[in-house]
Amino acid sequence: MRVVKRINHNAALLVNDKGTELVALGKGIGFPDGPGEVSLAQIERTFYNVDARYLPLLNEIDPKVMEFSAQIADVARTNISRELSANLPFTLADHISFAIKRCREHMYVQMPLSCDVQQQYPIEFKIATLAHAGIEREFGISMPRGERAGIALCIVNSVMASSSKAKSNDVRREERLIEKLVAIIEKDLAIVVDRDAFDYARYDTHVRYLLERVRTGEPLNTDNAALYRPLCEEHPAIAACVDKMAELIEETYHASVVPEEKVYLMLHVNRVYAGNVTGEVSSDK
Repeated sequence: MRVVKRINHNAALLVNDKGTELVALGKGIGFPDGPGEVSLAQIERTFYNVDARYLPLLNEIDPKVMEFSAQIADVARTNISRELSANLPFTLADHISFAIKRCREHMYVQMPLSCDVQQQYPIEFKIATLAHAGIEREFGISMPRGERAGIALCIVNSVMASSSKAKSNDVRREERLIEKLVAIIEKDLAIVVDRDAFDYARYDTHVRYLLERVRTGEPLNTDNAALYRPLCEEHPAIAACVDKMAELIEETYHASVVPEEKVYLMLHVNRVYAGNVTGEVSSDK
């Protein structure tokens, strides 16, 4: 394989015999004065279709973290039926590297959404739990269990990124729908949604995953449908807002939004509301 660009001593951008570019890792393959050709025997791992903006991470992240993250990405691809972004090993490595740094410096960040992530994205959360145990073992640190949520969301976002890249028409329709859903929230709850807030980012991720499930007909398998009626009674304004949102989603995809999906949507909408006003929407009966 021909060297296109040397990233560091152990990483290089190559092109194979078919003219396809790839990122390759291997001891000494990016050495400045090395040959212009790299043999397969020198290559330890390859990555295809990686966004160029992620390549500088190879100069910043411990190679052990990079390899560990690539292994977790392999596990994710084996266990998740939908296509994952080619950038997943890099986004995981970036997240995990920073998490390790925080732990070593005793900087702990609370992850209040951990239970939500575990219930809504069980496969991704199981993979994150595996990663969490592996990080503690391989890097000799004690990591808060809440960090599993962040790792899981990296994988969730990878599904979304892959979907967005694959189907641009669907993405444009999805983006328009997401804006219409936010407009419903703003109108019905009389707020201006802060799109830079963490609660909105969490809501946005959930909605994108919800739309994917509705579009593909994949069910949400949890036991929380029983919470729907109590939540409607406790937060009728939120429930009415979510009903309008669900109706728009159903019109767009010609598929039902089941009560179980509405439960999580109500929780996320309520958090968005709470982040824009003092207190949450209370019962207005």
